[in-house]
Amino acid sequence: MISGSCCLLVFAKVPRPGRVKTRLTPPLAPEAAARLYNAFLRDALDVYAAQATGEDPLGLGEPVAVRLYLNEPAPPGLAPEAVQVFEQAAGGLGEKMADAFAHAFAAGYERVVVVGTDHPTLPVELLGEAFRQLREPLACVVAPSDDGGYVFLGLNDLVPDIFEMDYSHRYVFVDTLDRVSRNSMTPVVLPGHYDVDDGDDLDRLLAEWHGGAPVGERTAAVLATLKT
Repeated sequence: MISGSCCLLVFAKVPRPGRVKTRLTPPLAPEAAARLYNAFLRDALDVYAAQATGEDPLGLGEPVAVRLYLNEPAPPGLAPEAVQVFEQAAGGLGEKMADAFAHAFAAGYERVVVVGTDHPTLPVELLGEAFRQLREPLACVVAPSDDGGYVFLGLNDLVPDIFEMDYSHRYVFVDTLDRVSRNSMTPVVLPGHYDVDDGDDLDRLLAEWHGGAPVGERTAAVLATLKT
């Protein structure tokens, strides 16, 4: 028996030097890039765990179950207790996400959103709005990313065709909307954001942070040590 109808799927990697944020090396050393990624991940999980345990950082007004999908077994203590941890399925990114959505719907959740952890200044209220929009039947909620992909995507019905595509190009968002329309679903596009993937993105994040943009405590602590 589940509590509530909402489920947030968080896709991430175990933070290991040389395995995460490789496009940030340079300007960062692999160890610094891994520390930054670890901070992004843990800060995001703390916020999402708070939503799962009765607080309301997303401004949704109801709890959200959180499932963390990792590329390998989780080290002890990586995720808060309120977060369920799973390993990603085999295959490409589309297959991994389709599998996670299928398991969430099979568990009884009715509104499911997938999100990454590469956007520490993403307004979390957007995720709350995504779940609200999914109250409408056959909706697909998506927020574009600046690189042509998407920051998060939400569904209230399993439509595997949405994930059956190549994710290694700049037209993922456009292709996703095309697949949504071909499946007679209603697309809901929310404000977009950016992922911190390379040196230019890191400069943008640092400028926003120095300008007062809020980030998590771990992320702020790592940013304060960086010399790029």
